Amino acid sequence: MSESTHNDAPTTEIYERPDDYDLEHEGDDSDARFYGRLLRRLHPARVLEFGCGSGRITLALAAALPNAEIVGVDASRPMLERAARGLAPRTPGDRDRITYLEGDMREWTSPSAAFDVVVIAGRSASHLLTLDDRLRTWHNAFRLLRPGGAFILDVAMPDLATLAESQRVWPRAQVEFDSDTSNGSNEGPRLLRCTATSYQPHEQRADVRFFYDRFTQQDADRFVGDFQSHIYFPSELELLFTVGGFTSAQRYGDYSFGAFARTSPYLITIAFRPEHAAARRDALPS
Repeated sequence: MSESTHNDAPTTEIYERPDDYDLEHEGDDSDARFYGRLLRRLHPARVLEFGCGSGRITLALAAALPNAEIVGVDASRPMLERAARGLAPRTPGDRDRITYLEGDMREWTSPSAAFDVVVIAGRSASHLLTLDDRLRTWHNAFRLLRPGGAFILDVAMPDLATLAESQRVWPRAQVEFDSDTSNGSNEGPRLLRCTATSYQPHEQRADVRFFYDRFTQQDADRFVGDFQSHIYFPSELELLFTVGGFTSAQRYGDYSFGAFARTSPYLITIAFRPEHAAARRDALPS
């Protein structure tokens, strides 16, 4: 390892390092399993996943829906290239029905028929930093769905205690060591992650700095990733779905279909484009 401190480490987007992104999520598949179980209940023929990244959740959806066509859209070319590599060893049938495309969730349009489900998983909606970004995305999802289709997304619930702390005269960053992952092999890489989070409460924004240390038996690498995240509140999400033209159907607070409550780590919302939405709603776990 070099003698540099974390402050001297190169800054990069984790999305520019898709192999490290996958290593970061090694063994963390509760969200992928949740979406697979959820979509099996909805029986979609065509699914669109915005922010598909390296295909981590896309492939779980494909496994849960063996007859569905699935389109993954992402703005990061390195992540899409990693997703394409992950698709190469799949069966010819899977390769025929899974498509990865570069695009922006705020404006991407489909060249073919409407979708039965639009998904924004992995808290990817936190990238939408402005109200205009969010409204454009919600309206775009509405346009891309057929009547009765479902729009599903998850967001992290805000840490209200840390938000309150951030309003001191001298704002503080919450620092935590939060991840230690490997590919399960003693000879494979190991990734350690620490995060420092500061809040801009008047803008509903979290400024997150990730400190990564990546180790192999041969060498070590240190890099820093900066991330800005919009902080969603429950009533704000409800308003976005309403303004977007959707009928909210169900909310969950975690990836085990737990009820949304005060201490829930996430808010997962399933909403429908009106027309025949009631029948689809009945398929959801209560």
